Amino acid sequence: MSSVYRVLCLSHDPAIILSEVEYHRPEAAVSDIAAGIDGHAECDLLIGRYSYPLIEVGCPPATGPERSGRPRCSTHSTTEWVDVAWLRILLAVHRNGTKEMQELVGATQLRHWSYERLRRLRDELGIDADEPADQSGEGR
Repeated sequence: MSSVYRVLCLSHDPAIILSEVEYHRPEAAVSDIAAGIDGHAECDLLIGRYSYPLIEVGCPPATGPERSGRPRCSTHSTTEWVDVAWLRILLAVHRNGTKEMQELVGATQLRHWSYERLRRLRDELGIDADEPADQSGEGR
């Protein structure tokens, strides 16, 4: 089964799929994001890879001027893809992980996947993430 790529806007809560265009190659989505998508030029935009359901999420490269709605993640020159299973695990670490687990996540390339970004993806990830993150680092 072939995949399609769709732009996700995380400036909404929950995140929305921009339905105007469905891409067959991720590079076209990256190009459109860099050029600025109408109505979402300042938003936090990601790329979802769907083989229905969502199987991967890509953080596009930081190109062009900084967008006010996008979190400061490390500048990367290519799209960084993460499997949906890892995003679910990361959300669990943010919500219930020990301080050591949270620090390990912070020391990896996954550091720009904040609790808030993951929580906004809850519908696409197929999880209930409405409860607040455990900020104590003690887990539940």
